[in-house]
Amino acid sequence: MKSINPEMIVLAREIRGISQSELADLIQLTQGMLSKIEKGLNKPSEEIFTNICNILEFPMSFFEQTNNIFEPNLSYYRKRIVIKKRDLLKAEGSMNLVRMNLENLMTSVELPELNLPLWDVDVHGVPEAAAKWVRQKWRIPKGRIENLTKIIEDNGIVVVPFDFGSEKMDGLSLFTKERQPIIYINNKMPGDRQRLTLAHELGHLVMHIGQQIAQIRNVEKEAMQFAAEFLVPASEFLQDIETIGLETLGNMKRYWKISMGALLYRAKELAQVTENQYRYLWQQMAYLGYKTKEPAELSVPAEKATLFKEMLELHTNELGYTKDELAGMLHINVKDLNALYYSDNVKLKIIRN
Repeated sequence: MKSINPEMIVLAREIRGISQSELADLIQLTQGMLSKIEKGLNKPSEEIFTNICNILEFPMSFFEQTNNIFEPNLSYYRKRIVIKKRDLLKAEGSMNLVRMNLENLMTSVELPELNLPLWDVDVHGVPEAAAKWVRQKWRIPKGRIENLTKIIEDNGIVVVPFDFGSEKMDGLSLFTKERQPIIYINNKMPGDRQRLTLAHELGHLVMHIGQQIAQIRNVEKEAMQFAAEFLVPASEFLQDIETIGLETLGNMKRYWKISMGALLYRAKELAQVTENQYRYLWQQMAYLGYKTKEPAELSVPAEKATLFKEMLELHTNELGYTKDELAGMLHINVKDLNALYYSDNVKLKIIRN
């Protein structure tokens, strides 16, 4: 039996949503004995290790990986909304799994060249200026962004549709150990909310992640200011704005492809409605049920992320991997692999040594 990385046992357990005491019961060990195994103080017997693999449904090679496990920054969700600890741990574990899979796939597949402008708010100025700068760097024309996901992925950032296990979690962004940025986006959200979340997470990548941030700064507010200007530039919004009402907000949603609620807030931030008008319109939207679900005829289709799917497809179509072999390379089972889907629009190329 090869050397086992005890951190991978913890990771696998959290991905499956199983507590330490539950796993101990399933493999017929005391929790104390399992705790020592997970901390690297004791080595499991071959029989116990086989049981762990079978119960957690990961191949033995998964536990032999030496990857560094790092915690995605879910502190915002821990502090502000009520989510069960188990659900948070499951989300964190699954994001680590995706990150490790991506790192494995990148050894054979070349992603589009990374073009991620970085912006220091303390040095260069406000988040709105950062948003204008990124639009300029990425040569985004005036008006709405038709397909935000495509633009982000064309600039080398991987977007991963992700089941957070809760509608309360919108998205999260991070860098791999090789500084490859990833944006995880809640795949249960409507398209308009996904677009706003993508722009918000892009703001974190541009302005926050990997930078020294003073505690007095509100990074969530800064990311939202970035997202608002990136998706709905103030100069264009102010040119087109009419008297604000529900019909106007609906027409604006059709064009800008973000929610009526977000557009109403944008109008308030740009002083196009008074505080009283803002409250009145919110009350109208609440009465009509728009705060939870806006009119179906105004629905914005979810955009499709393709890079991760293309990486898998290139391995099967170009490099000749079977699904069993691909799952083996990623140290997962085929059932988990089948949760990933594929795309026809290939932008990637094989690395030729």
